Amino acid sequence: MTRLVQLAIVVLSGSAVAVPVGGTPCTDDRELLAIHGSWSAGADVGGTAGSGRPRGARQQVSARIDRLAELVRAASPEPRGMEAIWYRTLSAGPLVKAGPDAYGLNALYKAWSCNQNLHQTQLDDETGTWVHVFVNHLGWFAEEQEAFQVDGRPTYLLTPRAGAFKGIPAYAGIHNKSSNTGQTFSRAILVTRPGESPLVPVTRRQLLESFVRFAAAQAASQRSMIEKAAMDPARKADLLRRIQQGVEKRQAPARARLEALSREDGDQPAILGPGGVLDFKEFATEDRGGCALVRPDPRYFAAKAPPHAPQVVIVYWRWQKSVASQAFRDGFEQRFDPSGVAALLDR
Repeated sequence: MTRLVQLAIVVLSGSAVAVPVGGTPCTDDRELLAIHGSWSAGADVGGTAGSGRPRGARQQVSARIDRLAELVRAASPEPRGMEAIWYRTLSAGPLVKAGPDAYGLNALYKAWSCNQNLHQTQLDDETGTWVHVFVNHLGWFAEEQEAFQVDGRPTYLLTPRAGAFKGIPAYAGIHNKSSNTGQTFSRAILVTRPGESPLVPVTRRQLLESFVRFAAAQAASQRSMIEKAAMDPARKADLLRRIQQGVEKRQAPARARLEALSREDGDQPAILGPGGVLDFKEFATEDRGGCALVRPDPRYFAAKAPPHAPQVVIVYWRWQKSVASQAFRDGFEQRFDPSGVAALLDR
């Protein structure tokens, strides 16, 4: 009896297939989907952001991560053709100063594959199939614009919108690219209290005014270095002239937009194109792949909530084009229940 027939019989009988030993005969990756994988726990990652936590905080954080892990495991109870490992990240940098504890959950899914040269099963060492849950911090949900602030607050550039997931806006993750493990795709959702968000849009007016100041500050820094440098006076004067011409050219689109900006237009969210913040030319729209610029809103975080309680949760999943990884994506998106995450907020 061939391995494929054995697998088919077990699936039809409704029983789980025992995890195969590497080297089991096979002919095609698709037959390995009949293998019902299992879950195991990996070692915790401590992190450094929680070093000053009071005694007992680790247990409080671990308990909340474990509740989130139950939801993730429920979405893939027996990963088809894969073996899953989950582990805790016990601390991370908080989204806002003096905000609630930040931590997370990671789950990786290693696929069984069929070696086409040996026609034997093997468990892949590397994987591009993951679920990440970021609690009270943004993780890979948004990219901090480290040098660009608005009203003294850091700004973050979201990834492009990607429709909705069970009524919640979905975003393309940062892992939509090719790597050593193949072509990867990703999605993310932000789970918050109904009608609230820890992120507020940067308006067009705020972006334009901040960009003009930002470009001027960068030019001033360059100008200062040139002025202090020992060099031929004529060369120095030429470099200073070029810096001034460069900053004027860089500021021109923003200045022109500001001059023509109505009050209503200025209050619209700033949606940026491929150039992002640092190379602003014109605003974009989300339906054409533009990305929103946002900043944290400290008012969102409830002071009365327990310090370890999730107040904002990002669920981020990624997959590849392989047979098992696509099956993971289909099953996860069908079964994962974001309302279960919402029920854990502020608790």
